[in-house]
Amino acid sequence: MKRESAAVPLVALVLGLALGLVLAFTLHAPQRLVAAIMPPHATHRLDGRAEPGEYRFAWTDKTTHLDFQWSIQGDRLIGAISTPDTGWVAVGFGGSGPIMYGADILIGYVDAHGAHLYDDFANTPTGQLPDTMLGGHNDILGGAGLQTAAGTTIEFERPLAAHDTTDQAIQSGQTRVLLASAGTDDITAYHVDGRKAIALIDLFNGPAAAAQEPFLPDHITDVQIMLATWMTLMLLVGAHGLATHWAAQAFAEPALATEPGSVVPVVVAILVEVGALATFGVGVAKAAPIWLLGSTLAVGLLALAALMILYGRLFVRWEIVRHDREDGIPW
Repeated sequence: MKRESAAVPLVALVLGLALGLVLAFTLHAPQRLVAAIMPPHATHRLDGRAEPGEYRFAWTDKTTHLDFQWSIQGDRLIGAISTPDTGWVAVGFGGSGPIMYGADILIGYVDAHGAHLYDDFANTPTGQLPDTMLGGHNDILGGAGLQTAAGTTIEFERPLAAHDTTDQAIQSGQTRVLLASAGTDDITAYHVDGRKAIALIDLFNGPAAAAQEPFLPDHITDVQIMLATWMTLMLLVGAHGLATHWAAQAFAEPALATEPGSVVPVVVAILVEVGALATFGVGVAKAAPIWLLGSTLAVGLLALAALMILYGRLFVRWEIVRHDREDGIPW
């Protein structure tokens, strides 16, 4: 029997891997993987700069581009609020409403003399006063700010506990978080034209998983679709060709089919097939991202193709030989 050459499938496999590498870089997969394995870490400093890794959690309102980063550190909450505006910026915690009534507010701005931070309380739905004017205390433990052409960032530290009636304690569970900013440093001006955002966030555990950026996007460009299509085609051709070539060499002698080690590749292929189908089924039930469903389905199809090759080479040929021997055909 003439054995198939491995040159063509090997070239196809290498080309598929190369296309996959290009696709991974267009999707920023290597950077995301490195960030997932070794997340950046920076020492917390009150300098008005929210460095990558300085805070554990982050939430950004995609409409207003208001950004809130924070960590729970001992008995205090440390955080940073950033905005594209070049005026005041504020973050509020709690409050039953309406609007911002009852919220514990930290508001600040940056000018030529540095950062100015105030501990306020929303005593009306649309306004706030300093805690010191309402019988409370200024509970800001530290703060800093920086203003550039890109916007304003205020960093702060505050206690988790509430020390007076104008404070809201930071506790586990959902907390009402309000963000706001304006283009003026006048913190008494109502922000009609400013930015406003509100969210329910567990400050001890971070935003819900669904709200975080996925490892790979659900939507890809036309070029990425083309790369993914050709990558899949080349990998299938290469893997199928190499498996056929390997099987033709490994099982060239029918007697090898009776050896215990000869069924190991079949068992591995079956396990991969079952795992891929199970993952695909769970993904469909849980509405998993499209890229995950497509990948598991492709792996399942590849394992099925390998099973067909191995079964044909290992069992079908051996059954034919055994049947012919029983018919008295000399070998």
